[in-house]
Amino acid sequence: MAKRTNGVGRPKTGSLPVEAESVILSAALDLFAAKNFSSVRTIDIAKATGFNQALIFYYFDNKEELYRSALALAIERAFQSFRLSRENLDDPADLIFAWIDTHIRAYDSISKLIKLSIDYISTAERKSSIDRAIRTFYDDERDVLQTALEAGIASGDFGSVDASQTATFISTYLDGVFVRAMVLPDFKPVPAIRALKTYLMEHLKPQ
Repeated sequence: MAKRTNGVGRPKTGSLPVEAESVILSAALDLFAAKNFSSVRTIDIAKATGFNQALIFYYFDNKEELYRSALALAIERAFQSFRLSRENLDDPADLIFAWIDTHIRAYDSISKLIKLSIDYISTAERKSSIDRAIRTFYDDERDVLQTALEAGIASGDFGSVDASQTATFISTYLDGVFVRAMVLPDFKPVPAIRALKTYLMEHLKPQ
């Protein structure tokens, strides 16, 4: 991320660890997920990190940029987990199940992503940069799922299903699990995510 060119809040050389920006961003993600955009103040983030507000504004121009960057961090954490889980995988079913399993391994990051997204869309003012950050996650998810589904259909591993509709179903189901877990504290999301794999094994099986 480009740093501000003016001197306000600029840290002295060697005065702070190189990971100061990531510490600020991680703390912001936690606070935005625990509360909401409107109630989190930059001073709250400063207190959580032990840094002063001037340093936050050195790395981020405003709270909107920090919010967008926090969303991007949650997205990157989810896809990093998927990249690790898909190593040495070529089978279409394994790739789809690896993506589903990512929602268990990266549950915390994806939960925060969805919480931030829901909070954001309830605000009065929409920002194109934040809209794009949210859209990126769903576009990338669709690409992962639909590409694997189409490969499985072409190879004969899957039956003749509608790849686009099935990708949408998987994405929507997973979203529903996370939202339900937020609404109902006693809901168990992991068994529900695993149940999706069981359903897909039957749904995708060649007839």
